[in-house]
Amino acid sequence: MRPMFERVMTALQLTRLSVAFGAVSDLWFMIVLIWMLQTYPSGGIGLDWTGSEGLPTLPLALGAALVVALGLFAYGASLNDVLDVRRDSAFRAERPIPTGRIAPGQAVVITGCALLMAMVGAMGLGSWSVWMTMLVAVMLLFYNTLGRFLPAVGIVTIGLVHATHMLIPDPSFPILLPIWLSMTHAMAVALGISLLEDKRPRITGQALVGITAGWIFWSGVVGWLGWYRAGVLWPDHLSAWGLVWPVAAGIGGMFVLWRKHRTAMDRRAGAEKLRRYGALWHCIYGASWFAAFGMIAPALSFGLLAVIGFVVMTVLREAVGLTGRPLRFR
Repeated sequence: MRPMFERVMTALQLTRLSVAFGAVSDLWFMIVLIWMLQTYPSGGIGLDWTGSEGLPTLPLALGAALVVALGLFAYGASLNDVLDVRRDSAFRAERPIPTGRIAPGQAVVITGCALLMAMVGAMGLGSWSVWMTMLVAVMLLFYNTLGRFLPAVGIVTIGLVHATHMLIPDPSFPILLPIWLSMTHAMAVALGISLLEDKRPRITGQALVGITAGWIFWSGVVGWLGWYRAGVLWPDHLSAWGLVWPVAAGIGGMFVLWRKHRTAMDRRAGAEKLRRYGALWHCIYGASWFAAFGMIAPALSFGLLAVIGFVVMTVLREAVGLTGRPLRFR
């Protein structure tokens, strides 16, 4: 029984599912928002939009989105370890493959199964969702094989992965401000983690210029696409004061992340807190956008989900051992 438990915990550490909450909450936010707009068009965003294919019933759509998010997250995380065995052996010897707790061949199987799991889940959301899931998988492959070795490219790619990931339920969604905020947040968190962990190659001044230029360019692309689809960046019938909610969430997120890394025992612990709280904050953003749209019940639900997510992530963190110590030692 205990060997089986340890194998499960090792697989969880390989796939880093203890910090997959952000990916799940982003997709759930889009699913609930699309469902609300299709079910109650009179109380929606005031645009002539009903979605490209429509969604199945809400429980089925949420279940399919959960499978997609966990599958893609596990695929990207385990792919990173599979392609980085030598590097981890030198710099992160506590990872599952270098310690021998899981064989490279087994890790490859887990990576493939995770991708297959994501594709099967996407089938429950429609044909366009399958294509978007494939696109995210290709972007993750690009990041792990090339992008992460070029900091300016890698950090921007992480942001684009998050943005594309949110469009999986419906690529035609017209209001893209929530997607832009998620992209920006993901890039900021990835940059902070890279600096704290002193990843190689290091973030130089030239890389920071490239990251900033990439963020400006893709922010422009997202803004143009939103304007092209809807004719506005924010629905006219909604008060601009509603944007106070996501702005407050963004400022609060920056303060919390800064505070958490400042109170960490060391830089590595600070990076781990950035991962955990950075993932959690995607759910906070979801609650804030629902509040901005005047959808109070979903806003409260996502606030409660954030609390539940924090508890689950903390428990998984202790079980899996994200502090870097092997489970047997702990």
